[in-house]
Amino acid sequence: MRFSLDEIKKSKAASELNLINRGIEKESLRINSSGGISHKKHPNGLGAALTNPYITTDFSEALLELVTPTFNSAKDCLHFLRELHVFVNQNIKDESLWPLSMPCTISLEEEIPIGDYGPSNQGMMKTVYRRGLSNRYGSMMQAIAGIHYNFSFSDNFFLILGEGKSMEVKDLKNKVYLGIARNFRRYGWIYLLLFGASPITTKSFAHQRSHDLSELSNEDLYKPFATSLRMGDLGYISHAQDSLNISYNSIEQYSKDLKNALNTTYKDYKNLGEFKNGERIQLNDSIIQIENEYYSTIRPKRVCPTGERPINILNEEGIDYLEVRCIDLNPNFFEGISEEQVYFLDLLILYCFFSDSPEIDEQESNELFKIHKIVVNEGRNPQAKISTKSGQISIKDEASRVLNEMSDIASLMDEVSNEGKIWTKTLSDQKKVLDNLDLTLSGSLLKEIKDGNVSFQEYGHKLSLSQKENMNNIENENKYSFQDIAKESLITASKLEQEKKINFEDYLKEFLNKIS
Repeated sequence: MRFSLDEIKKSKAASELNLINRGIEKESLRINSSGGISHKKHPNGLGAALTNPYITTDFSEALLELVTPTFNSAKDCLHFLRELHVFVNQNIKDESLWPLSMPCTISLEEEIPIGDYGPSNQGMMKTVYRRGLSNRYGSMMQAIAGIHYNFSFSDNFFLILGEGKSMEVKDLKNKVYLGIARNFRRYGWIYLLLFGASPITTKSFAHQRSHDLSELSNEDLYKPFATSLRMGDLGYISHAQDSLNISYNSIEQYSKDLKNALNTTYKDYKNLGEFKNGERIQLNDSIIQIENEYYSTIRPKRVCPTGERPINILNEEGIDYLEVRCIDLNPNFFEGISEEQVYFLDLLILYCFFSDSPEIDEQESNELFKIHKIVVNEGRNPQAKISTKSGQISIKDEASRVLNEMSDIASLMDEVSNEGKIWTKTLSDQKKVLDNLDLTLSGSLLKEIKDGNVSFQEYGHKLSLSQKENMNNIENENKYSFQDIAKESLITASKLEQEKKINFEDYLKEFLNKIS
């Protein structure tokens, strides 16, 4: 379903574009004073990873995940994330946060501690899921950090769009968000080109893994024109999921495809078994254990109550927001993302909204995977070309075409936001980056490492210490009562652990059987 820019401009919906909801989930490895991965438990001062709504862990006990609520203002969202970092920094003592997506030097996978969420059934569920990830993909891959960006329009925006249309708001939301998601599959590579920041990794990361990386130094591997190895074959890639081709053409098809992945046994995972030495090592032997294991650059989402199945809630109540998952950590900001990036992401998502978004068939899906792979590995190569409906075209020229088509959207956003020309400036700045791809985050990062004659590890460790010092000099406003929230989360987690509970195996069986 398409709504033209002119149509929106003439309607009351235009002013609602100033009320975009934004939320950020940011991962960072905790590292010790020597620059190695932390082996310490999740700090008590940060609360319980299971129940703190703002500070948790991802795969590893050392992989912090900082979560903001949703805000209408990009500035407010980033301010919250900034304050959250300052609080975290105060509670990790002599440790610091690794500022890059690809992890620090880790000699052995066994060095990466799997997240521990306590003995409650909810906690055990999260821990066992992570054991499954470790056994399926290796812990090293799971030590990669990134950012998820949550985007949604206001409810009133959809009420206005739906005026005069015989369609429920839920159905309208589903159509709009899936249309955006399809187009993000078509154009999301532009974000990777400009803001991908993982063209290099340590040799330890690639140890015992097949790759085609080149040697940069005795310690590091890279691809000269890569943008985001994190989003390539070394990163969040699952060969078990390669054949899934989960459709975004309708909520019904999306649900069907995802349920198929949740219910279909995968031979290699079956061979792993579900238990080892009496300990459960994965939730099940399906292609994906639970919904979160589905890897994609963008996913339709809805907040799901604890213990319920996300796929059921999504199918019954509809899509509430989109989760963009292809964001590397920006090493220039300890928050991992800049205000300019947020504005550009919004522009790209809005471009996906205003552009025609036909259904994606299997052939186009395969072509989009190819484009993604080319940009990830060769994005800054002036000779690299991708296939479009108009034929073969250079990456730079196709990106320039799209950015030029964003100009009217940027002008509209400047008009409704009353923030000056911030949107137009963001777009203009990225057009200049396209003129010189060495100015991209990946290009700048490689240049700094080469010019500084330092290893990836040395660069990251020095930067982490510098950012820690920066945070040390920022006084926490205590505006958000992070300390009180942390204490309350410990009490909540303790109560969960003390509750009379059913056997974990029965709990797990009940959960897995909830798919409707």
